[in-house]
Amino acid sequence: MLQDVYGFPVDLARTQDFGFLRNYGLPFRVWTRPESGQVCFGMESARYGRLLIRFAGAALTGGPAPGTAVSLLRQAMPMYETLYPHPALAKLQGHGPAAGGYAAIFRWPEGVCLRESDAQRGLARQPLLTRLRMIDRLFDFHLFALERGYVPLGFSEESLVADFSAGSLLIRDIDRYRPLPAVSPERRLCAASRFMAPEEFIPGAPLDGLTAQYVMGAAAFFFFGAYGSRERAAWSAGEALFRAAERACREKREKRYPGLIDFVTAWRDAAGKTM
Repeated sequence: MLQDVYGFPVDLARTQDFGFLRNYGLPFRVWTRPESGQVCFGMESARYGRLLIRFAGAALTGGPAPGTAVSLLRQAMPMYETLYPHPALAKLQGHGPAAGGYAAIFRWPEGVCLRESDAQRGLARQPLLTRLRMIDRLFDFHLFALERGYVPLGFSEESLVADFSAGSLLIRDIDRYRPLPAVSPERRLCAASRFMAPEEFIPGAPLDGLTAQYVMGAAAFFFFGAYGSRERAAWSAGEALFRAAERACREKREKRYPGLIDFVTAWRDAAGKTM
């Protein structure tokens, strides 16, 4: 059924009270994330400015059980708190129980989500230097996360927000990242397969820095290939950078760089010669 939430239709299996939102102003955008069981709100007020509020606990049509969604969101919060200092991560402002569920409040990530086809075309039109700076920010965050014991899982372009006017990139969602030591889950996550390392498809396989390296190499193809193409003819950033991304994305783990830092170092060396 469609429930009217401050003028926005939300597809829910049963009615949900969202009255707590009044404390944060008025919504300017509302959307659902059925795979995570969350309802998301862009809120604006004179007091708080623009916020992103993610709520788990509503019964979404086709989503996980509300209790499961609440647990997943709550369990992710210590990770956001640990990685908060990095400038590439959307800033957590607070979290806690709300309306029988759980809410996480972030500073609104300004820009466009790279899941959208228009945004992907906009990315492809950005100058090479701008894209190199944006992806370096992404690499730097994942080095930061790995040093603090977290490996990316379920990464996709949906988690990335680009501000083309500022030439900046934000990561708005790391809910599925895992603390080390980590293994691939029994059930495959609803994630973009083009970013998934081969070991992510094998239940119980170890996930580590080599996995993070593959994911970042796949991100490089997303930024500099034709919408993720790994063909050399589709690459727009020079031979040395192509070779670095190709090695990071090799199927056999032993054929990749020894670690994420080795890949990023090789990439930055090649980028310095490209610019």
